[in-house]
Amino acid sequence: MEKYQVFPGQNYQANVIGFTGLQEVSVIHVYENTATVLIKETAETGVAKLCNFLVGATQLVS
Repeated sequence: MEKYQVFPGQNYQANVIGFTGLQEVSVIHVYENTATVLIKETAETGVAKLCNFLVGATQLVS
């Protein structure tokens, strides 16, 4: 994804540096080529390259 497609506070799936596989993350801050993220499963912060982001599935609550 590009910088203009990633927004703080939004949820995505991303390959976080130092972790294996896709992680469910929430974006904290977006930089030029990377983003600081909160990893939902472990509550740790990490860094992910923007090119490794995927839009997570949205669940609607009725």
